[in-house]
Amino acid sequence: MFSKACIYAIQATIYLAQQSGERGGKPYTPVAEIAQALGIPFQFLKKIIQTLAEKGLLLTQRSAKGGVALARTANTMTVLDVIAAIDGVEMFTTECILKFPGCGNEKPCPMHNHWAVERVRLQKMFQQTNLEEVAVNVSKGLTRLGMIEMKAT
Repeated sequence: MFSKACIYAIQATIYLAQQSGERGGKPYTPVAEIAQALGIPFQFLKKIIQTLAEKGLLLTQRSAKGGVALARTANTMTVLDVIAAIDGVEMFTTECILKFPGCGNEKPCPMHNHWAVERVRLQKMFQQTNLEEVAVNVSKGLTRLGMIEMKAT
């Protein structure tokens, strides 16, 4: 349903939300740290970070203490914000789940009516889920982030 870039973007922004909650005084996280912690290829993550920065979701800083940080507080940034920045919101509005061209009410695909209901539900869920609440669950060890289990604090 989501591109690999979108999945990595969600993971990286949750990681940043977790770090901003734990570090207090260190606002920027090196991209290499994120890539290593989440098992994301570094060069691919750099491109994703660049896109998220261009869309206004991340701040970047080049220096010895540089890296990336969330552009807003984690409790005001939703998972839908990240999805929209990377994959767009068409999957929640017009895109066919089976990728059939011309799918719609007049010429529906076999999954059209089911997807029409679910995409509204999923969009609402992603819109109501902010990065802070997800990051808190990761920090508490209630959920894991990516392939690697994060240490509970």
